[in-house]
Amino acid sequence: MNRQVMWTAREWPGCEHLDLRFSAGQIIADGVILAALKGRPIRLAYRIEADPSWRTKSLAVDVHGHHRRTLTHDEHGDWFENGSARPDLTNCTDVDISLTPFTNTLPIRRLDLAVGATAQIRAIYLRFTPELDFTVSKQRYTRLETGYRYESEGFRADLDVDHDGLVINYPHLWAME
Repeated sequence: MNRQVMWTAREWPGCEHLDLRFSAGQIIADGVILAALKGRPIRLAYRIEADPSWRTKSLAVDVHGHHRRTLTHDEHGDWFENGSARPDLTNCTDVDISLTPFTNTLPIRRLDLAVGATAQIRAIYLRFTPELDFTVSKQRYTRLETGYRYESEGFRADLDVDHDGLVINYPHLWAME
């Protein structure tokens, strides 16, 4: 299965194109985000590789003209940034890039919650700064009738998703075209 998806940003000028591919026992997500944050144009490209259970194996992020960073996850649960161990990221199961609705799909698909069920996760949160700051974020997903409630550190949003777990509507932030 292959999907081409486009989202339009609602809070700032911007859009995202996602090429999502399922093949040979892996999931590959290639995304490009074009945005103007605080009047500054940004082009961010990412590639996420996950196993068939939607467990993140690697993340490569490139901010055009600034930085390129990679994270890899081994079979022991250890994370490495550009080849160096990141013990502070141990026990994180997912990655969450602040500028894309796609990374919500990873735990949505991996958790496969029944309606009314809730799960807490530790995610590697990539906050967009020119330096690409990786931090740990405690997050909660609750399965609703038509989507998921996402909560993290005082933030809450009810996400509408399609049959593949891709966000259709992220209130005030993103809408699928």
